[in-house]
Amino acid sequence: APRAVTRAPLGPMREARRHLGETTTGPPVSDLAANAKLAVEFFTTSPLSYREFKQRCISLRLFAFAGVCSGCVVSLVVSPPKSSYWMTWSPGYIFSWVRSSFFGSKPPIFLTEKVERATDVPDVVKQLTTTRRLAGAGSDSEEEDDH
Repeated sequence: APRAVTRAPLGPMREARRHLGETTTGPPVSDLAANAKLAVEFFTTSPLSYREFKQRCISLRLFAFAGVCSGCVVSLVVSPPKSSYWMTWSPGYIFSWVRSSFFGSKPPIFLTEKVERATDVPDVVKQLTTTRRLAGAGSDSEEEDDH
């Protein structure tokens, strides 16, 4: 004998629905023409309902976000910051990085390791303070050069 399937009553389930506004209304974000029409209507006509006003705000927000982002990018291109961080990591640095990756880089301006000299500095100081001359160095006077 087939079993009868019992279903729970729908009454409590209908009451538990929360109406959080999870449904989608208006044109999709990818439909720029329809969103542009609604964004223009935001400034030209008065909405008849809250839903219409909300949809116009959503459509306007799409273009406002694009406008603000574009304005920031144009501002950075026209007047870039002068910080060393920006000079190193800005989008313009990509070309320099690619060039240095393939062709090597210039030698650094500052020393990268300690420089070893062959001069004995304490001995030079001792000679200059006691005799006011360096041993083995030629004479600086013109009289001795003539002989």
